[in-house]
Amino acid sequence: MRNTFLKWLFVFIATAFALTFAISFFVQTRQARENAIQLIRLRISDARRQLFTTEENLKQIAEMTNAMALIKARAFASFIEQSPELLDSREKLQQIRRLLDVDELHVSDPKGILIASIPEEYQGYDMATAAQSAAFLNALCDPAFALVQEPQRKGINNEMFQYAGVARIDQPGIVQIGYHPRRLVEATQLADIRNIAASFRIGTHGAIIICQNHHILSSGGADFTKIDLIAARINQETLLKQKIFTTHVGNQEFLGVAEKFHDYWIIGILPKNEMYLSRNSVVGVLIAVDLLLFALVFVLVSILVQKIVINGIYRVNSSLEKITCGNLEEKVQVTNTDEFKALSEGINATVAALKNAIKETAARIDAELKFAHAIQVSGLPEPNPVFPEQVPFTLAASMKTAREVGGDFYDYLLIDEDHLWFMVADVSGKGIPAALFMMTSKTLLHNLAEKGLPPNDIFQQGNREICARNEAGMFVTAWMGILELSSGRLECANAGHNPPLLLHADGSSEFLRIPPGLVLGGMETSKYRGNTLFLKAGERIILYTDGVTEAQNPSGDFFAEERMQQTMLNQNCSEVTLQQQLVELNQAVTCFADGAQQADDITLLALEFQGQAEKRLTLPANPDQLPRLQEFLEENLLRNGVPEKMRSQLQLAAEEVFINIARYAYPEQAGETTISLQFQQQPCRRILLQFRDNGIPWNPLEKARPDIHLPADQRPIGGLGIFLVRKTMDDCQYQYHNKQNILTLTKYLPEE
Repeated sequence: MRNTFLKWLFVFIATAFALTFAISFFVQTRQARENAIQLIRLRISDARRQLFTTEENLKQIAEMTNAMALIKARAFASFIEQSPELLDSREKLQQIRRLLDVDELHVSDPKGILIASIPEEYQGYDMATAAQSAAFLNALCDPAFALVQEPQRKGINNEMFQYAGVARIDQPGIVQIGYHPRRLVEATQLADIRNIAASFRIGTHGAIIICQNHHILSSGGADFTKIDLIAARINQETLLKQKIFTTHVGNQEFLGVAEKFHDYWIIGILPKNEMYLSRNSVVGVLIAVDLLLFALVFVLVSILVQKIVINGIYRVNSSLEKITCGNLEEKVQVTNTDEFKALSEGINATVAALKNAIKETAARIDAELKFAHAIQVSGLPEPNPVFPEQVPFTLAASMKTAREVGGDFYDYLLIDEDHLWFMVADVSGKGIPAALFMMTSKTLLHNLAEKGLPPNDIFQQGNREICARNEAGMFVTAWMGILELSSGRLECANAGHNPPLLLHADGSSEFLRIPPGLVLGGMETSKYRGNTLFLKAGERIILYTDGVTEAQNPSGDFFAEERMQQTMLNQNCSEVTLQQQLVELNQAVTCFADGAQQADDITLLALEFQGQAEKRLTLPANPDQLPRLQEFLEENLLRNGVPEKMRSQLQLAAEEVFINIARYAYPEQAGETTISLQFQQQPCRRILLQFRDNGIPWNPLEKARPDIHLPADQRPIGGLGIFLVRKTMDDCQYQYHNKQNILTLTKYLPEE
């Protein structure tokens, strides 16, 4: 035995070592890869930031250059207005050119013919003869005209040259300056994207690569500029689909990460042999430590098992051999461990139990009854269920059997996201036969409900099955309903059961006395009628068995429907939960019985309808998705009978909010927004339209309201859309919670 144990112990230890090594290797490999991806993304982020900063600086320099050009052009126009005679002096024009630090000066007459120019060869030139100069002709009729053209290449040297012009002040005409935008050209050369990636390195041999249209524009850390992206297996389709990829450059394998920036791809690559350096060192240490640890465990376990387990087993077997030979007075006395002590006591107790057959039989019967009760309870669903998603209802149930096992049962099932099936039933008789018949009937009806059949068809098919198997001649009374969560529509049927009690939101109540059919199991050809009604928000329906209404006190009086209804009327449904309501009803029955023995099972199931379910739509935060949002709102608003004017107001408000989110919530990356629409009946009829996004925190309600009395050209840009939203909605609430912007718009509906 010892050798067998040691053999298997070695197998288990070796397996555990191999598994530990495999898990450690997998975890370290995965962690190394994640760390490498994070490092690459960090460097990509630095490159993206550098690109963005460079573009902004270049833009500012261009704006400053253009502004200075207009200042110089206007200064030249002022010189001409104050001293028209300088147009006849080339020396004075040259002085003004040097003063303004420009390369060319041009002045035209009212027809657009240059009458004064530096260089002199342009004098007499008609500005309408070329597209570039013709762009300034509007200055002849617009005194406020000002234009700075984009730099263009000019001359034999193909150097960049730029023109700026304004209208003459003294008379119709054009004043134009020309200059080499050296500062702008230098800034453009410094901001060339080809110079960006060279300053970034990832690890020792990794690099940042910037590409466009399948070709590398810039790279750093290694010479990748001559490698075509397709040849390097880094093409745009792969980047768009994977973002994280593996590729070979030359004979070396790289891990790559790609991110989009405008019309460029920023790619970071890192050699895999660098990525796994830390993993290899950690795994090597783990192998050495694990070998030592598992060897020590093997030795210690083998010694302890021999002394504590195997020797004890030999002693127990010796005593058991005497007991099996008929010596029932033999006692097992192995107490060196708690386990052997328990085993010894168990064996001794078993031997003692053999001496008392009557006591053993009684204990077995009691255990079987408790087991039967446990089986019955386990076959019922949770009495206080918590559904995994938000649903517009709450449900509670309770069952109190008259004996250890009973014949009552309840059941419910969320068939799909819009339909809830529920029922209460009572099997004739009591005890184990009724409990077995109950389990069979419950399973049968539950399976039929899963098929999505209406209540009357479930009863009809279930009745045929029960009758075919009903050798004991038992029957079942039942009340069943299917609630449509989106509308409150309740389809129900009654098979000889007590009518449920309907509690209205205003505190009134009534029994749902729909025409009952015959009990299930009574007649195979029985027909059952379906009925339909609509539950309103806040209404509750109480299903029960006759153990409630037929409970008796010592005087022989029944609890009855009237007393049950009165008990429910004494409770404020808005302040009492369903569970509390069922507890109080059970307590009322117990108090009424006043110590009299419970004659029948008492089973209750309560359902509260809280209103229509919330409708949700999640869209990319992109203005192109606006038609999907409009279609979602129009479909649900029309379905709920919202007037046309309110539909238009809600559509306008939704458009303004969604466009704001799409344009400003995610300035550097793509994102999503979730729109929820809910129709509430309590505490008043209203529509809640809610927008959630994970963008930058921004409260639109804090934006100052625009002065609508100002002329349109004097109003500041922005703010009018939010102003319209607040004007058309009855309430607007904003909160920032769990890193989400949450804007809730409320529109009150007219009372019916």
